[in-house]
Amino acid sequence: MANNIKLGLKLFVITAVVGLALAFVNSVTAPVVAENQAQKLKESLSVVYPADSYDEIEVADKPDSIKNVYQASSAEGDGYIFQINVIGGYGGDIEYLLAVGDDNNILGFAPLEHSESAGFGAEMEQAFFKEGMVGVSMDDEVGYSESGSENEIVGISGATISTSTIVKGINDAREVLTKIN
Repeated sequence: MANNIKLGLKLFVITAVVGLALAFVNSVTAPVVAENQAQKLKESLSVVYPADSYDEIEVADKPDSIKNVYQASSAEGDGYIFQINVIGGYGGDIEYLLAVGDDNNILGFAPLEHSESAGFGAEMEQAFFKEGMVGVSMDDEVGYSESGSENEIVGISGATISTSTIVKGINDAREVLTKIN
């Protein structure tokens, strides 16, 4: 019985020391990780909407899929970038950036994180899909089709769930856009 108590105390001490060591390492690396994530986000913002500055703006009662909204300002004009994370993709959540100009037309799209299938939903990373978004008006509800149109993005063939999920996020951004314009 005494040996069991000694063994239990030894395990407790080892666990406590390892726990403290992990907490220390986390406290040292957390700011570095946060800075790296902020830098990556800033680079991604500049890909979808090259601007002089990006200011995060607060929006009351925004849909859960809209993580952040940034106002992008440049000499050419102002616009918005929506950081969107939509639940319901074929492989899970789809997180992306969507840039919208002052005329309510989509200017850019950049996937951030997803687990969509290669050859299907992962096609969102291809130029044809990103370019198929540019110029789509968000004045009315956005949909998708094989060829796209004024209010439709170009859908991904064979990836209806992924495309529908992305469109849901776009329409959530449209809802926010009506509040901030």
